[in-house]
Order: sequence, then structure tokens, then C-alpha cells
Amino acid sequence: MQVIAEITHACPCKCRFCTIRKNTSLMRLSDFEKALNLFQEVGADKAVISGGEPSIVSNLDHYVFLAKRMGYVVTVATNGYYPHRVLEADPDAIQVSIDYYGEKHDHTRGVHGLFENAWKLVKTAHLREPAPEVMIRTTLLGDNFKDILHIRKRLDQEGMEDVPILVMPIRGVGVKIDQQLLVRLSQTEGILIADSCPAGKESFVITPEMDVLACIFYRKKLGKLRNFDHKELQEILENGESIPRFACET
Repeated sequence: MQVIAEITHACPCKCRFCTIRKNTSLMRLSDFEKALNLFQEVGADKAVISGGEPSIVSNLDHYVFLAKRMGYVVTVATNGYYPHRVLEADPDAIQVSIDYYGEKHDHTRGVHGLFENAWKLVKTAHLREPAPEVMIRTTLLGDNFKDILHIRKRLDQEGMEDVPILVMPIRGVGVKIDQQLLVRLSQTEGILIADSCPAGKESFVITPEMDVLACIFYRKKLGKLRNFDHKELQEILENGESIPRFACET
């Protein structure tokens, strides 16, 4: 089981497909610890620190250190806005969000130079000793098939064959996918396509306001953490069990 902690909903990007309403909210470190403690009691052992954009949080390293100290395997999911801050936080794994190649990525996200920042983070993290587990996370958006292949080719050319590209589940709203292209992606070495749906069962999202959601894509509210007690957790787990698989596709 994994807990995805959206420690902030602030982000400098302007992605047209983003499902998060931006604000300046920040998850308190004490609430972060209480939430991880609660979910640890039902088997959670992986923590993903996400956003918004977590690299804009000046004390990101405090969140990573706390979760690691509690025994969690910690991943930072980032667009690479501040690469140095992610590296200094020293997570066990880094997921770098890249959906398009080069200037197309910058244009889509509204931040000049973001692609090169993200690429720098991947390359620098890959060369570290000991290196964190590094992957590129891409959402299949219908028009970025060639971009994914281009990213894979550049990784291989630069000696990063062992850095996988994880293609996230298709967003169903207005997205039409050529099945032949999907098969081609699935047969390309170094590209992994998620084919399961852990939403609300093996994966839970916690917002800065302590709302617990089913998924980063399917943002159904399962409950709210106020007292951080077993009653709240039980309600969340029961509501999660009722969610159909791949809910975002419908």
C-alpha cells in the first residue's frame, strides 16, 4: 500500500490537463506524520511526496527524512522545477514527470526551460552514488506517442537504458488512443504501461487539507482526517473498496 502525500497544491506550471486546483496550501509536517502513522497500521510502506510541485517547498527534505525515519520507502514525484532541491532531499526514488519532448513540453506546461530542468534531474540522479531509483512518469494524452518514443531514444543514447518510462493509465475524458500505437509502446523495451488500478485499495491520496482521495486522476473524496483515528480510517477503506476499477476511464 502506498500513500501519496500532496504536500502542496501550489505549482508554477499551467498544464491544461491538470486535475488539481492550485492554491498556496501546504501540508503541515505534523499532519504528514500523523497521516503516515495511521496508514502504516494497515500496511502502508511506500510514501510518494507529490503536489502541486513539491520541489518548490523549501523544507522538502524534512518531509523525506521524516517518512524515511518512519520506515517508508520514499519517492518524490516532481516536474523538476528545482532539481537541486529534490536531490538534496535524498529520497529513495524520484519520478520525473515529462509528457512531451523538448519545447513542446515547455509550451504545454507554460514554463520555459522546464524540459531541460527535468532532464538534468534525471541525468544527475542517475549518476549519483548511491543512485536513487529514477524513472520518467508520462501520462498518455493521445497526442504524445512520438514524444514518448523520442524520450526513450534519448535515454538510451545517453547511457540511461535502465531508466524506465512509466506510462500512466489513459485519462478517459476526451482522450482517444490508437490501439496499435498502444501495443507498440507496450512492446518497446524500457517503456512500462500501468495495467492495474490501485485507487482506493492499495493507493490513497492525501491533500494539504487532509482530505483523502482515491487517486491523483480520479479525485473522489473517500474521507477526511481530523482526529487521525481508526474510525476515520475505516470509513476511508470502506469507501475505497466501493470504487470500480479504472474509474477515470468512464
